Amino acid sequence: MSGDSAPWSAATPRRWVAICARGLEEILEREARAAGLAVETAEAGGVAFRGTLADGLRANWRLRTANRVLLELASWPAPDDEALYRGARELLAGELAGLLGPERTFSVAATSGRSRVRDTRWVALKVKDGLVDGQRARFGERASVDRIDPDLALRVRLFEDRATLLADSSGEPLDRRGYRLETTAAPVREQLAAAAVLASGWDGLGPVVDPMCGSGTLLAEAGAIALGLAPNRLRARWAFERLPGFERAAFERLRAEPFPAPGPAVRLCGRDLDAQAVAAARRNLEAAGLGDRARIDLGDAFAFEPPPGPGLVAVNPPYGERLGAEGDAAWRRLGDLLKQRYRGWKAIVLAGGEGLGKHLGLKPVRRIPVRNGPLEARILVLDLW
Repeated sequence: MSGDSAPWSAATPRRWVAICARGLEEILEREARAAGLAVETAEAGGVAFRGTLADGLRANWRLRTANRVLLELASWPAPDDEALYRGARELLAGELAGLLGPERTFSVAATSGRSRVRDTRWVALKVKDGLVDGQRARFGERASVDRIDPDLALRVRLFEDRATLLADSSGEPLDRRGYRLETTAAPVREQLAAAAVLASGWDGLGPVVDPMCGSGTLLAEAGAIALGLAPNRLRARWAFERLPGFERAAFERLRAEPFPAPGPAVRLCGRDLDAQAVAAARRNLEAAGLGDRARIDLGDAFAFEPPPGPGLVAVNPPYGERLGAEGDAAWRRLGDLLKQRYRGWKAIVLAGGEGLGKHLGLKPVRRIPVRNGPLEARILVLDLW
């Protein structure tokens, strides 16, 4: 067949999926709508929207609670491995030949659920074989597979005997913001910290206090939201830069668009008992461009006098025995601290472990089940009146 590629237009609206940690779908959907994306559905672990390549760039740049943004390329029935192979091969007969040409290296990863073909490595292999055989038939040559730094990182979702092929437009996960230069034990992931701040309903006014700040992630995300800083402003490389139709000038215009900045005078106050954590938080907040607004001290959370409020108090307390030898009493003590010293403030507590915050002695206005990496957790939203 001819070596000419079928046209693949960056201006054609397509289906995209912004994926997130389980439990954050509602928050991510609100974010996506606020960013002007045409949301179609919220589903388990993600939000689907329809848009052009420009909308995919916007999602990557603006969404604080997404892990990745995936571009849906095709979907076909795949009840067995032969159907997997055949459907992938046939993609090269249409417009996707303009994207899946032999000049671009690629990789394939797969998931499988409630399907007859269960071996994910076999799923990936059959799709890879179909793509390269389709390339040979179309172009007389095939692309190279690059598992480390491919031009196209492809994902196959096999669910209920139907295969969906997607391309990762993000590259590195979006929660790797670039400011966490040092970390501490059991850190909160960046997108979960952002989700907790967004879930609180905080208006951006008043100080932000984290009396058990660890490496400073909650403070960094709250500061970025208050000041209208893009979540991935420090990132140098994106996978979408390798997609056909990407225009650097258009991306720079997108980067120049303002974010809402409800708290231009925000101050960030952190404290931790661990000197290493204090040093890490200071360095991380400096890297995030927030060093001049932050004060991080060494000391006990229960001896800390917060600045005049009201504002937002955000806590990711150690779980179980790491909170203190007294066990459940430590949670009650934390609840007393919030009631006594932060009256009138908004509060968020990331509660995990066995207690899940039930011993705080405070009734949350919202309780959001989430995952912090492999750990079960809850975002507890409190109005401290």
